[in-house]
Amino acid sequence: MAIGDIFVILLVCLVVFGPERLPEMARQAGRLIGRLHLLTQGALDQLKKETGEELKLPDLRVGSLRAQAQDYLRELMDIDAQLAELQRERQRLCAELGEERERVPFDHEAT
Repeated sequence: MAIGDIFVILLVCLVVFGPERLPEMARQAGRLIGRLHLLTQGALDQLKKETGEELKLPDLRVGSLRAQAQDYLRELMDIDAQLAELQRERQRLCAELGEERERVPFDHEAT
């Protein structure tokens, strides 16, 4: 998050809540985040104790989410790779059937 974004958020909070209530709202938000952190950490510790395994949680930082979304979109937009994967899958399925089937003639004018 850029400094400008943080400044805009603070300015909006100042206008909405006013300068008198803003410090108390910030304290309450901090307490809430602390409680949520303790609650989730307690739940994770209990799960670890019951299952005996360490849980790997996804990285939920904003930069990480942005990078994950960009990677996902890049993967979706890679049509050549998707086409090649579909062709490999088709060849594999044809090999499983034991024969390369002929294509059925298709009349474009009939449709």
